[in-house]
Amino acid sequence: MDRNIKYKQVCRIGLYGDDDINTNSSTQYSLGGTYTNGKRMRFALNNALNDLKLSQNARCVVETCNIPSITNLAGKYVLVRIVTSTQDKTCDTKKFLNGNPILLSMAAQSNVGSTNLLYNASEFFYNINVPTTLFSNGYIDLELEVPSATANIDFITSKPLSTFFLNLIIVDEDPQITKDLTLAPPIDYKNYNVNMPIRPY
Repeated sequence: MDRNIKYKQVCRIGLYGDDDINTNSSTQYSLGGTYTNGKRMRFALNNALNDLKLSQNARCVVETCNIPSITNLAGKYVLVRIVTSTQDKTCDTKKFLNGNPILLSMAAQSNVGSTNLLYNASEFFYNINVPTTLFSNGYIDLELEVPSATANIDFITSKPLSTFFLNLIIVDEDPQITKDLTLAPPIDYKNYNVNMPIRPY
């Protein structure tokens, strides 16, 4: 009898603000208001993850994140979106169904230069389904947005986001059929003292 096992693949990725290759002002934008309050960040992977094959069940989980309180961002809330498609139904009241999925939101301290650290101890929170092609372009794009900004935010001059970091875990659980009796030993129903079959996994 064929039996199913679950294959769980884990990959950790660290993205650091001083490695953002989007260093010109054209990567800053306005969320539709008066002020510059968004930034597209791009992190090159240098082909390091080209051999990673994901299933449609893969999820991207936030492990840790730091967003520095830079000028005109301090004291506001910040959204971090990952630029990718997802099978998850995601909706937020800023972009509804038109925006990229939000990985996390965070309130920044009001003192400029302060760190704002998130540590997530569970893979059940701050996670999003990601496509099998997540790494096919050789980079990961993020959008950092401050919808409540009341003045222009300069994300470029003097690299104010250099202390930004985001650590991600890719978790992939893909049911696979196996005939290996070590991985999926046969079930002896007599041990359960029941007359009806137990569904094999």
